[in-house]
Amino acid sequence: MSSNFLSPELLKKAQDELNEDPTTRQQKLDELREILKRRPDIKFRTDDAFLLRYLRVRKFNVEKSFKSLVHYYDVRYEYKDIFTDFTPSAVRQQLEDQVHLILPGRDVHGRRILVLRPGKWNADTTSLTAHFKTLILFVELMSEDVKTQINGLTVIVDYKGMTKEHLKYFNPLVFRKYMDILKNAIPIRVKGVHCINQPKFLDVILYLVKPFVSEKIVKRLYFHGGKYGTLHEYIEPNNLPSEYGGAFQNVTSRKWIHKLLSKEEEIIANNRYGHPKSADALGGQNRRTDPVGGLVGSIRKLDI
Repeated sequence: MSSNFLSPELLKKAQDELNEDPTTRQQKLDELREILKRRPDIKFRTDDAFLLRYLRVRKFNVEKSFKSLVHYYDVRYEYKDIFTDFTPSAVRQQLEDQVHLILPGRDVHGRRILVLRPGKWNADTTSLTAHFKTLILFVELMSEDVKTQINGLTVIVDYKGMTKEHLKYFNPLVFRKYMDILKNAIPIRVKGVHCINQPKFLDVILYLVKPFVSEKIVKRLYFHGGKYGTLHEYIEPNNLPSEYGGAFQNVTSRKWIHKLLSKEEEIIANNRYGHPKSADALGGQNRRTDPVGGLVGSIRKLDI
């Protein structure tokens, strides 16, 4: 679906929830492109489809969209452990582990459904950073979809198999970095986070995460345990895998993995945008200090 053409249902939702107006959409795009000139030190992507992701996630507030775009390139420069060799081929094995699962259907609100399964992560063989790369690649891929831009994303976190051994790899700085990228830089609206099969030590995880998430997100957290009846109140069973009391059998992310791998060259091209020298930095060639300052050297919370 084109970024500019919306069905009547999607258009109404975009108007009601995101302040999108087809008669002023191009004007907002032009205003955003003009504001980008404030930062000649950053090489921005300026195609309509890319900029519309940020306008929609910031409800067509041009100034806030600009700040999010700047932060997108800031974090890609700052967090070199994540964005060096940031390509699907570099994490192909981790994609095949399917720690993250994108379900075939959507919920009743038209939201794409992403399942995170940290218990499937083998910390002895794969780094946490590698699996977080796969998550960001998936989320960026989903953010290209117009329906998802407007309807948002529903997340299920399945803690089955997660042990205290996994916890030793997490600390406040790790959570802060990951929340900074997901919440402040990636243009996607998370409308609900449903926790299932949560362990007794979940309180520790929440203690680490809570300082870095907004009150709005905290209010969108739901805890279902091992009984899926309450989960079905939010996501219909016919859109869930059989292990969650749903209709889908043997669900995999094979389709999404293939789609990611087919976009290898597009992702490499996208990596060339950003701060001066950052194209080299993202490819692992140049690790010098950002000559224009900004986020490099610090981890900064962005409140938009």
